[in-house]
Amino acid sequence: MNFPRSPGDNGIGMHLGLDLSASMLDRYVPVLEQLHASWCLIPHRSQDDLGRAAYAVATRGIMPIARWLCTIDENVIDFARYAAFLRAMNLPAYIQIFNEPSNPQEWRDGVPKPRAFTARWCEHAARVVAADGFPGLQVLHVQELEAVLHELKLLNAAGVIERMWFCPHPYGGNHPPAYPYDELNQRDHPGATLNDDPDTILQFLEFAPVFEREIGFVPPFLAGEAGWQYGDASDPRYPGIDDDHHAEYHAALFDMLRTNKLANGAPLPDFCYCFCPWILYGPEADAWFSTTTGIRQKTIDAVKAIPPFTRDRPAAGIEQATATAAAAPAAAPRSPLTPPPDVPRLPPVRHLLLFGTTGREKWHRLVLARNYARRFNIAFAFSVQDAFHARRVTIIGDASQVSLEDEAKLKDAGVRVERWLGDLNALEIILNDRFTRNSEF
Repeated sequence: MNFPRSPGDNGIGMHLGLDLSASMLDRYVPVLEQLHASWCLIPHRSQDDLGRAAYAVATRGIMPIARWLCTIDENVIDFARYAAFLRAMNLPAYIQIFNEPSNPQEWRDGVPKPRAFTARWCEHAARVVAADGFPGLQVLHVQELEAVLHELKLLNAAGVIERMWFCPHPYGGNHPPAYPYDELNQRDHPGATLNDDPDTILQFLEFAPVFEREIGFVPPFLAGEAGWQYGDASDPRYPGIDDDHHAEYHAALFDMLRTNKLANGAPLPDFCYCFCPWILYGPEADAWFSTTTGIRQKTIDAVKAIPPFTRDRPAAGIEQATATAAAAPAAAPRSPLTPPPDVPRLPPVRHLLLFGTTGREKWHRLVLARNYARRFNIAFAFSVQDAFHARRVTIIGDASQVSLEDEAKLKDAGVRVERWLGDLNALEIILNDRFTRNSEF
């Protein structure tokens, strides 16, 4: 199974903040670019939040990973709809299903239930696969992983097994990146391995033999949380995580991806796809842009200073989707995850569907129009600014979605503009007519 990556994949990722409002994305998605990120975990509470954030990062060459912020024992849970939603946007659907099942905070009643988690994960994973998605498994302990893999084998769920990915949470405590193989710890505990202490960035390695033993291979590891939390001083033998150590250690983490070597000198395994340190912004004290403890400027500078690199693995299965990404000539369409060039140098788009930026209906309109866009190789966008780079624009929605003033500006700029008015039923009628006539216009 080929798992999609961005063409410029380097494995550098980040966990977004919990506020996915347009204003916060406008402020911090450019920071992801400055950090050379090619992956991003999106912790969303709604479809609107996921769509807004996935579009924002994908148009900048960053692969989105969806994590729905729900408890494991909620009554109404449907991960497959988020997979279908991302696929409707022509994006790969990396869907993390639940989080830290051994953590009481991840259960509505505060009581972890291992068997219930295993059964629920397998059920939802099968539905995500049916929606053409990639189900992500997150557990903190080897025993939890064994239970899920045993259940999948009992269910004969080969489709899930071949499309699943693993989401470790390797945190380093206040230990150096090479811990427990560093000189100080080996002096104190000769022969110690990562199985002796979970507070190491290398902790994810202990899960690989379980996969190999149970299913015969190791799936991709996409670390949805990772790194060193600012202020951690849990091991008195080592200095606490101040600004200097936070910067040094995170730069070393990402440099493992560049050099293909773990911090202890061993080769970086091929199954290691990315690290997304917790957390880019928010009120959390350990956020890189924290409203309570300040900005980790030294860390940002250290990561920005890592020489650009691309991991030597081809991207697969990424389709044309956004206006920015589709702005290349028709003979050489670009992926939505290809970093866009400067706007003034973009050649014009032949035809673009322009959706509004407000309300939930914009996503329903996009889903309805996706087959039309695919059949006739039409780009789409939500920004009027992108529409100025098109020869022809079809506005989908009334003036509450795209104003009459913006429509006039497009026409004044020489863009051919038509507008499809009406509700979702009207849109469906228009699209059915185009398909019946096999006509783009």
